[in-house]
Amino acid sequence: MTDSAHSPNSRIKSLDILRGAAIIGVITVHIMFGMGRGVDGDVAGGFNVAELVYAGLPMFMVITGYFYKSGRKYIDNVKHRVVPVILVLIISTVFLTSIMYGYMWVLGYDLSSYDLFSDIMTIIIGKECFSTIGVDGFTAGAVLAPYDISAGFYYLQILTVGLLIFYAIADHVLDDWRKTVTAMFALLSMTALYLELVNIQLPFSAQLGPVVASFLLLGALLGRYNVAYYIENGYHYKKYWIIFFGFVIAAVASVILFPSGMTLYNSKFGSNGALSVFTFLFLSTTCGAVLWYITAFLIKVPVVSTIFTYAGLNSIILFTQHMFIAKLITAPFYTIGTEFWVTVDSLGMRFVILMATLGLLFGLCHFVHRLKDVPEENVDDDATYASR
Repeated sequence: MTDSAHSPNSRIKSLDILRGAAIIGVITVHIMFGMGRGVDGDVAGGFNVAELVYAGLPMFMVITGYFYKSGRKYIDNVKHRVVPVILVLIISTVFLTSIMYGYMWVLGYDLSSYDLFSDIMTIIIGKECFSTIGVDGFTAGAVLAPYDISAGFYYLQILTVGLLIFYAIADHVLDDWRKTVTAMFALLSMTALYLELVNIQLPFSAQLGPVVASFLLLGALLGRYNVAYYIENGYHYKKYWIIFFGFVIAAVASVILFPSGMTLYNSKFGSNGALSVFTFLFLSTTCGAVLWYITAFLIKVPVVSTIFTYAGLNSIILFTQHMFIAKLITAPFYTIGTEFWVTVDSLGMRFVILMATLGLLFGLCHFVHRLKDVPEENVDDDATYASR
């Protein structure tokens, strides 16, 4: 069997492309759909196009779990896998928020009602801590609002908690797929019960840690069976296409019948109550599987695969910087107190902002590589996957 998931000298092309497609999808959702209105995009028949893109976020967790290697001590995993995620969260928050404050000051905004230290701590710890879950922490009316500058940073918070849980149980359940599935069900049940009975927002959105651990376990299970190899190379077989179209049907059905209805950043339930935690896993898994198959097809398309692969290899930069750069672009034209974080409401202008943001992000990635003088193909995936 070639191109093993655990071979340190091999890359899994479809996962690089999937990671790149997922991060570009997240950026697109934040800029094109997330302009103070939440995830949008309904079309005829109740099908929500944005749900397919939204499924990209949990796939980051699945990909992280895919590269898990058993046998390491818990403290070593924490030191080398969890601490880097925390450092990315803290360093990015401090630098980006401070720079934005300076930028707004140069533009002549009145910052007297803002508190830099308070904003930084709010981003790192999480909004609405110890408040009732479901309070909409989105603060689109203020340029310097923590969520606006750091949209998506909650992912680093919940990933930290999820990894701590995952590393504690992984070696005990991954030896048997039945144990893994049972553990995933137990973790999801814990979150469902907590949200149903306690319903209090914890620091780091820790109530979502078990959900993240479930996705990590799913990824690790797929890695043990080397699923990426079959997705990349099994297209010659009839069974491959039957499974693919089965996932397509399941994904479309889940989007229509079980739309997530959840916003992870404030742990809001969907329309199915506590069951929304389980339907969210099903939705993300089916949509994510379809995206994974599609990225395997894209390996054969040179230009597209190159762009997505490059995005995948630089996903941590794209993730932490995208809203910050979008803010830099729009801040000179912004009036504090307006409804949306981007002042224009036309689809065309949103697209322009999206393209400009991606252009600047790719330029930043190129600059960082030139500065470090490290070619992309030599980046050690095992050393960086947790922060991605």
